[in-house]
Formats: sequence, C-alpha cells, structure tokens
Amino acid sequence: MKKTTLAGAIALSLLSTAATADTLGFRVGANSWQQNFSGDIQSGNAGTIVDMEDTLGFDDETNNNFYIALEHPVPLVPNVMLARTEMEINANSNSSFNFDGVDYTSNIKATADLSHTDATLYYEILDNWVSLDIGFTVRAFDEGFSISGTAGGTTESSDFDVDVVLPMIYVGARFELPLSGLYLRASGNGISYDGDSILDYQAAIGYEHDLGLGVEAGYRSFEIDYEDGDESADLTIDGAFLGVFYHF
Repeated sequence: MKKTTLAGAIALSLLSTAATADTLGFRVGANSWQQNFSGDIQSGNAGTIVDMEDTLGFDDETNNNFYIALEHPVPLVPNVMLARTEMEINANSNSSFNFDGVDYTSNIKATADLSHTDATLYYEILDNWVSLDIGFTVRAFDEGFSISGTAGGTTESSDFDVDVVLPMIYVGARFELPLSGLYLRASGNGISYDGDSILDYQAAIGYEHDLGLGVEAGYRSFEIDYEDGDESADLTIDGAFLGVFYHF
C-alpha cells in the first residue's frame, strides 16, 4: 500500500508541476532520412538466418519523415504530436536460403516495409533554455517483409507481417545555445517486453530563426529485436537525416 501511495503521489506531482506553453503553438516539419538496413530475419523451423545485406542485397535507401505538433497552455491536458515515417526498401538477389518453409534458389525479390504512424501525448516537464518532454506514443506499423523467387522450378512467395500497434515510452529534450538560435536536440521512443524490444532514437543540431523557420541535421537509429516461435528479427535501420520545420 505504501508503494502504491508513493507512486500515485509522484505521478500527481509530475502532472501538477508540468510546464505548459504560454500560448497556443504549432510545429510542422519534414526530414529526409538516409537509411541503412542491416541485421537478419528468420522464419520457419528449418529457416535460414537471412541477412538483410549479404543474402537479400539490401543497400541504403532515402525515405521521408513528416510531423506536426500542437502545444497549448491548458493545464493537465497533454500536448499532441503526430508523425509519419517511411521505411521501405526493395532488393534483388540470387541467393539460396530457406524462409517460411520455402527453399528459394534464385531470382529473389525482397521488400522490407517498416513504415509507421505515431500518435504521441506528452507533457513539458521543463520549458526554459532546457526543455524536457515525457509522454506516451502509440505506433502503428503497416506491413513487414515479403520475399518471392524461384523455388523448385516455380515462383513462390512468403510474408513476415509486422502490421501491429505498439505502446511506447517517449522522451525528448532540447538545449538552447544562448544568443545564437542554435540548439541541440535528442528524443527517443522505446518498449521492452519479455525479451523483445524496439528502440528508436535520434540526436540533432539545429537552427531556428526568430520567424519560426528552422533547419536541423542529425542521426536516427531504429532497432528491433523480436522473437515469436519460429519467427525472429534482429534489425537496425540507421543513418543521417536533414530536415526543415516551421514553428508558430
């Protein structure tokens, strides 16, 4: 009982002291992200560990990220951010491997699509030259992996679906560099349960003009470690990004 009371008191304290914006504000932006796909997937009891680069031939791909955030001065009501990230890549190879019970031998065509939509509710815990946001993200994935190719003289295909909706913890921080318009920013979403985990984090340096226009450059990494029966994935998609935004 004491532990429950203490946890409740801490939660109420955070809500009561959470900083709010002085006025209603919007932030919209877009990033171009150079993604490097690496790692491996496996499906089927006799499935080969399929390497994204060596077996399937995945290389780098450039995809986009778009977001909009609403901050407001209403106490206790969380701020809202919506984001869409494209993470799709196609490749061809002539490798031989077993995936989902199919022995592929040639003419392999593979697609990895981990594109997702985020809805984040968050509070500003600090709001001065250092800002700190803490919240909760619901992330919806679209597709997964698909493989087709020649197997036993015929064309076969297999799918590894990840069209799921996941809850994730969100943390974001921004550090203003005085009298310059420059800032440093870092943020991340993550979840870990029963040995499976997803971690998505980024760090950037940016510049925001007094008119609200800004640019930033940084690095983002998306890491997934998943195992369910005879299916598993251990992947990293990472690389540099360049973005523009308008804050008003």
